[in-house]
Amino acid sequence: MLELPPPLLTLDGVSHGPRTLHDASLSLYPGEVLCLVGKSGAGKSTLLRIAAGLLPPGKGRALLPGGVSLYELPEQVLVSLRRRRFGFVAQDAGDTLDMAASAAANIAQPLFDNGERHFGRALAAARRWFAALDLDAARLGDRPGVFSGGMRQRLQIARALVHGPEILFLDEPTNGLDTAAQARLLTLLSDLQRCTGVAMLLVTHDLRIARLIAHRVLVLEAGGVVEEAPPDRLIADPRHPAARDLVAAMI
Repeated sequence: MLELPPPLLTLDGVSHGPRTLHDASLSLYPGEVLCLVGKSGAGKSTLLRIAAGLLPPGKGRALLPGGVSLYELPEQVLVSLRRRRFGFVAQDAGDTLDMAASAAANIAQPLFDNGERHFGRALAAARRWFAALDLDAARLGDRPGVFSGGMRQRLQIARALVHGPEILFLDEPTNGLDTAAQARLLTLLSDLQRCTGVAMLLVTHDLRIARLIAHRVLVLEAGGVVEEAPPDRLIADPRHPAARDLVAAMI
């Protein structure tokens, strides 16, 4: 039997608030795309933020390799770890992008945060990731506000990947995009994941998105994880009522 590598991140029985999230657990493995799927209010984004080191759980633990407890680290160490090892893509690109700065400056900022002091190297990296996300290099000097919604999400993803994180966290990255823009973004994400090997933890309310990109799916309902399976198996044979509702919504 093939032995799995140790997980990059484990959440063990985490809870937050009396109704938001309770006793939720997950493990994310190297090179894996794990989707958190559920209706609005199911606790998906709360679980994602706990996993990303942005929201301490009320109960439970978030563990790194070697049993290191994420939220027992000193704040300065936690911030440094997030900058070096994590990338985060928000539902609204305006939550992470500096709308007054150029696209190049936005992409390069994580490199400067991690100690890069050579402007030329940072700009070259910004150019590479701009191209990797299928954006026109002639627009590196443009500000995010003049890009379309889909382009802003790709710009945000370039910013989140430029420093080579181990884990990319994505909160409803296709929300608000039309069908064509969603498909283009998911294709780019899948290609980048295969090329870089970055693990992804992605939140969505739509099983169609999970089917296109995920290796595994966790279904959340009322703040708890109620089912776990590869997407094709989940869609073919949903066992929990919440999973059956998500499958029905695909039709």
